[in-house]
Amino acid sequence: MNTQNVVWDIQIRIFHWLVALPVLMNFFLEGGEGPHNVLGYIALGALVLRLIFIKRPVIERSPMATSVYALIWLLVILLGITGFMMGLDAFWGEDWLEEVHEALATGMKVLVFLHLVGIAKDAIKFKRRTWLAMVTGKRE
Repeated sequence: MNTQNVVWDIQIRIFHWLVALPVLMNFFLEGGEGPHNVLGYIALGALVLRLIFIKRPVIERSPMATSVYALIWLLVILLGITGFMMGLDAFWGEDWLEEVHEALATGMKVLVFLHLVGIAKDAIKFKRRTWLAMVTGKRE
C-alpha cells in the first residue's frame, strides 16, 4: 500500500465508527433503557479506549473541524456520565439531570450536523471525497 495516500489508519477508522454509529443510532431511539444505554456505553468505551491507546491527535486543516471533533468527544463523555448518573438511586427521578442529558444530546445533534455540513462543503468546494477516506483510509 502506498502510505503517502493513507489519510486515516485502520485504528483511527475503527474507533471513529465505534463512536459514530452508536451516537447516530441513539438519535433514533427513545432514551432510558436497553439499546439506548448499551449504544451509549459502546460509544463512551470506544472513545476512552481511543484516547488511551491512540496518542496521536486528530490533525485537521480546519480549526473549526478540530473544534467540532473535540466538542463531540467531550459530549460523548458528558452524555455517558449523565446517562450513568440517571441510573443511580441517588439521582432517581431528578428532572434537572434528565434536562442536562437532553440538552447535551441536542448539542450532539448540532455538532454532528456541523460535521456533516463540513464534509459536504469540503466535497463541493474542493471537489474532494475526503469523506471516503474514513472508509478506505486513502486520499482519492
